[in-house]
Amino acid sequence: MTQPPTEDPSQQCDLIWPSQELRQALEGVDLFTLWLGRSIEAAVRGDQSLEDWQAQTFEDAARQRFLELGSALDRVCLSVLQSEDIHLAQEWYFKLQDGDADFGQLAPQSLGRSRDSGGHLGPLRLEELQTPLDRLVLRAQPGVIQPPLRIPNGRSIVLRLDSRLPAQWDDATRRELTLRLHRDWLATTIDALLASDPAPEAVCAVHLP
Repeated sequence: MTQPPTEDPSQQCDLIWPSQELRQALEGVDLFTLWLGRSIEAAVRGDQSLEDWQAQTFEDAARQRFLELGSALDRVCLSVLQSEDIHLAQEWYFKLQDGDADFGQLAPQSLGRSRDSGGHLGPLRLEELQTPLDRLVLRAQPGVIQPPLRIPNGRSIVLRLDSRLPAQWDDATRRELTLRLHRDWLATTIDALLASDPAPEAVCAVHLP
């Protein structure tokens, strides 16, 4: 009879599920998920620092993710005004075009985060912008004021791309993408453990990425 395949023990480590009393105490202060995440990290990293384990485990995938995302990782600085009134947005656009006002002067009339920053946003990743705003910024030339654009929440946006810094595979980007992959894996692992609902103090297998 063919035996069912067994898990490769080198691809997993053990985690001791907490006692009922400890779990209840942690849940009582909304710390159970945080505790579980820290316990998983301690189990998988062994004698290494967490940062060393993350680098060893996720850096190759982070490099691949960098290549896949491409220009979505570019950093941009924007001047932005937004309104629920398309006619007001048109008025702003013409004033900016004619030099009768600047973004800082019009920002108090605007909605959104840029209202309190003189109309300025960034630096932020291009991927952080919703569609179709991301496509507009991707095509925009620095310094050119764009006509009002309607976005999915119903608001109209007038913007200017102030600067764009192409993404580079440097230490900061490597660390950022490595952390993203680690957090995604950790969240999936926590969800899987919670769904399996282990018995108190049971030995649980944590599958390595």
